[in-house]
Amino acid sequence: MMTFDFFIKIIELSWKSLRANAFRSFLTTLGIIIGAMTIIVVVALGEGAKKDIEAQYSNMSVTTILINAPSTAGVKSKLSVDDMPVVKTINTVADVVPMLTGKVNMTANNNVVNFSVVGTYPDFMRVANVKLTSGNFFSQEDEDSHTKKVIIGATVAEELYGTRTPKVIGETIILGEKEFQIIGVAEYKGGAFGPITIDESVFTPYSSSYRYVLGKNGKFSFNVNASSLETLGVTMDSLSKILRESHNLGMGMADDFKLKDMGATVASAQSSSQTMALLLGSVGFIVLLVGGIGIMNIMYVTVSERTKEIGVRKSIGAKDVYILTQFLLEAFILTAVGFLVGTIFSILIYFLLSSMGFKIIFVWWSIPLSFVITFAVGVFFGYLPAKKAAALDPINALRFE
Repeated sequence: MMTFDFFIKIIELSWKSLRANAFRSFLTTLGIIIGAMTIIVVVALGEGAKKDIEAQYSNMSVTTILINAPSTAGVKSKLSVDDMPVVKTINTVADVVPMLTGKVNMTANNNVVNFSVVGTYPDFMRVANVKLTSGNFFSQEDEDSHTKKVIIGATVAEELYGTRTPKVIGETIILGEKEFQIIGVAEYKGGAFGPITIDESVFTPYSSSYRYVLGKNGKFSFNVNASSLETLGVTMDSLSKILRESHNLGMGMADDFKLKDMGATVASAQSSSQTMALLLGSVGFIVLLVGGIGIMNIMYVTVSERTKEIGVRKSIGAKDVYILTQFLLEAFILTAVGFLVGTIFSILIYFLLSSMGFKIIFVWWSIPLSFVITFAVGVFFGYLPAKKAAALDPINALRFE
C-alpha cells in the first residue's frame, strides 16, 4: 500500500522530471493556459452582456408593444395622439401611453445640455415604473391645462446640478426657449423605455411639449401593454387591423405605422447573447482539447525517453501503480500550472476590459467550472501515456536504446 511519505516522494520525482525539461513543459501548458483563461473570460463577458440586456429593457414589460412611425415603407404616417381612443377600445389592451420626443437644449444653473424632452400622459409614471427622489409627477389637470411643468431624469439632473438628487423643486429650467417649473426629480433607472432613456430625459405633459417645445418636429410613438402574455399576439393583430381602418389604408396599401413586440426583442437579444457565449465557450473547450492532446503527445515522448529508467525502477521492485501514479501526477502538475496561470491572466484581462468600458462581470463559479473542465481534460489525456509506462515489460525496457 502506498504511504503518504511515498506519495510525496513521487510528487517530488514528477516535479523534478518536469523541471528537467522546463521549456518543453511550458510549451505543453500553453494550450491549457489559453483554454482555462478563455472559459473564465467568456463567462464574464456573457454575464456582462446578459446584465446589459436586462438593464436596457428593465423598464419594459414582456407584454409591451411599441408603435411608432413612419414605417419602413416610407409612407407618410397618420399616426398621432388621436389614435389613442381607438386603441383603447381593444379589450385586450391594458395600458396606452403616448410619447412625443425630441432633443432640445436645456438651460439651468448656468449650464446648457442637450437631452430628450418627452411629452406624455400621467400614466407614464406607472407604466414605466418611474420613481421620484423628490417632488411629484404631473397630473391630468396639468395635461388638460397645458401647464409648463417638468420632471427631470437622474442623468439630466447630474449634468445640470452636479448630483442625481438635487434640491431643485420649484426652480426654473429652460427647454428650448420656454421656461418650465421643475416639479420632480426621477430616481436613477438605467435602461430604456421604447425609444427613450429615462435617465437622459425630462418629462412634461403631452399637450405642453407639443404646444411649447416640440410641435410638429416631435417624433410620436406610443406604448401599449397587452392584458397578458397569452393575449399579446391577438393584441398585435387587433392593433394592426384597427390602425389600418383608422388611417383608411385599403387592401394592398403599406402600413404607415410599425409594431414592435418588445418581449420578443428582449428574448431575441438574450438568445443572441447566449449563443455567442456558447460559441466562445466552445472555442475555449476546443483549445483545452488541443492542449490536452499536447499533454498526451509530450507524455508519450517522455515515456519513450525514460523507458530504460522505467525498466530499472521496475526491476528493483517498483510496482505498476507507482509508475502510473508518477506519470499521472506529471500530467496533473502540467494541468494545474496551466490552470493557475490561465486564471491569473483571465483576471488581468477582466480588469483590462473593464477599464476599457466593456460590459464584463466577474462570475465566481467560472473558476471552478474552468477547474473541472481543465483537470478532466488533463487527466483524461494524461492517463493513456501513464498506463503505457506502467505496462512496460522491465526486461524489454532495459534493452531499449
